[in-house]
Amino acid sequence: MVHPSRSILPKWYAEAKFLESEAIGATSDTTHSFIFGRMYKTPSNRTYRDGNHLRINFCHLEFPYDCNGSLSEPPDNIAATVTSMYKKCPYQSQPFEDDGAEGSVLARCVVDYTVQGDAALVASIVDQFDGAGYKCERGLQDSVMRLVVAQKEKEKEEEPCSSARPSAVIRRLVDCDALEQLVACNAKTFGYDAAGDAGWLLAKLARQINQPKAFSVYVAMERDKVVAFAVIYNPTDKVPDLAFVQVVGTDPDHWRQGLASAVIRHALGQLPAGTRVYLEAFEKHAIELYQNIGFEKVGTVHSTECMLFK
Repeated sequence: MVHPSRSILPKWYAEAKFLESEAIGATSDTTHSFIFGRMYKTPSNRTYRDGNHLRINFCHLEFPYDCNGSLSEPPDNIAATVTSMYKKCPYQSQPFEDDGAEGSVLARCVVDYTVQGDAALVASIVDQFDGAGYKCERGLQDSVMRLVVAQKEKEKEEEPCSSARPSAVIRRLVDCDALEQLVACNAKTFGYDAAGDAGWLLAKLARQINQPKAFSVYVAMERDKVVAFAVIYNPTDKVPDLAFVQVVGTDPDHWRQGLASAVIRHALGQLPAGTRVYLEAFEKHAIELYQNIGFEKVGTVHSTECMLFK
C-alpha cells in the first residue's frame, strides 16, 4: 500500500514501470539504480537493446513503493556520462529505419518524462543528448493498460488453442525444448530475422525460461512449430499480486486467427484471482485486442529515445 505522504506517483505508473524495470533487470547482466533512473548493462549479450540502456524516470523505481519519494533530476553531464559508460560496453543494434543510418549503437538512453511536469527541464536534458551527437526520437507515447484477474476455475496447463485452430496446443515452456522454435517465431514476428539482428533473442529467452518463479513463457504450437507466444513477468517472491505482459506475438503467416488472444487468455488463467496485470501498447490494433480481452487503459507514458551510433 502506498504511504499517503509519499504517493507522488500515480499507482498505475509506479506498478507498471516497476514491473517493466525489474523484468529487464532480470535478463540483464548488471543494473545500476540511481535516484533518477536505472542503467542496464549486458556485455554478454551486446545486441540486447533493452538490456543495454539508461532509463531516466526522474524517480527511484525500487519496490515496494520506495519509488514514491521526491522527483529527482539527473546530473548536468548525463549525456557525457552515458556515452563514457557505454563506450566501455558497446553493443550492436538495428539503427532507426527512417534515415538509413549504418553502424552499431554505442549508447542508448530513454527519457521517460511522464511524471516530470517541468517541460523546460526535460527539453534541456534531451538537448544535451542532441548536442552530444545522439539521434533523438521525441514524442513517443505508449498506452498503459491493466486487467484484474477475475475469480474463476483455473485453466488447464495445456489445452487446444481455439475452436478455429484445434490443432494448435497452448502450453508453458518449462525447459528449453522448443527454444529454437520460439526464437524463430519471435524473430519473424518483429522482423529481427530480416534485419539480421536476432542473435540476442536466444540468450534473453533462455534466461526467461530458466527463471520460472519470475517469468512464464507460453506458446501455441502446431506440428512442432511455435505459431504464437506470450511472456508474462510475475515475480512471486516480490509482488505476487502483480504481473506484466512483456511481449506477445504471432507468426505473420498466422495473423488474425485468434492465436495471440488465446495465448494471453490462457496465461491469465494461470494467475491467481485479484492479480493486477499490466502491459504497454501503442498500435491501435494491439490496443483493441487487449481491450477485447478485458484490459482497460489507465495511463499514457511519454518518452524520448536517444541513441548514439558509431
